[in-house]
Amino acid sequence: MKFTLGLGLVIVLGLGLSSCFDPPEYSNIPEIEFENLVFKETPDLSDADSLILFIKFRDGDGNLGLQPSEIGCNQDQTICYNEKFYFNLVDGGSPVNYEVKRTNPDLNLPDYVPPFDCTNWELVFDNSSAPQVIDTVYFELNPDHYNIFVDFLVKQNDGSFEEFDWRTEFCTTYDGRFPILAKNSDLSLNNSIEGTLRYAMLSTGFKLQFSIKTLKLRIQIQDRLLNKSNIIETPEFQFK
Repeated sequence: MKFTLGLGLVIVLGLGLSSCFDPPEYSNIPEIEFENLVFKETPDLSDADSLILFIKFRDGDGNLGLQPSEIGCNQDQTICYNEKFYFNLVDGGSPVNYEVKRTNPDLNLPDYVPPFDCTNWELVFDNSSAPQVIDTVYFELNPDHYNIFVDFLVKQNDGSFEEFDWRTEFCTTYDGRFPILAKNSDLSLNNSIEGTLRYAMLSTGFKLQFSIKTLKLRIQIQDRLLNKSNIIETPEFQFK
């Protein structure tokens, strides 16, 4: 089964900032609350449908958000926003690739088979007009690359819910980033903020994949210091 998937799109609605006269007393650990979930289907089958999530947020020190270009680490390497980590061998500094896997079985690296072809191995191509694979490099995903995490949970016959893993099934994710929310992007103000995030997830295959199944979403956000919010879930829904 193949269909197109879209990245999450974020719009900030109703952002509130504290003033020095009446600062709200919020925790520096972000807090979120479910507000609404809307499915918008397009009449053209080639266009993506939208699953739009609305969540309320509040944060005591206002350090929510990441810019798309933020991919580095701080000086002591304790906080990193890059998408992947690559590795070199200690002796010689050569990259850990598939040849290293074959010649160093003690490293216990996974094979280049699903789902590890999406989650741990990256093909490197040359610069020719008809690009050829010249290497297969090992990486590990950075769980802190994103700041909003969205899991799709599918209801089973016994009433329990199991996660549908987009990365292992389709080599993608609906986790994403929302931008810096502080006024003028000035995080030094250390002000409390509150508001609503509108997070749109796009796909041409939501109904094809899930048909009449019942789902719910599990959501969490994270601030720039990697403090995770509470976890919330949406009400149960179907794509219809």
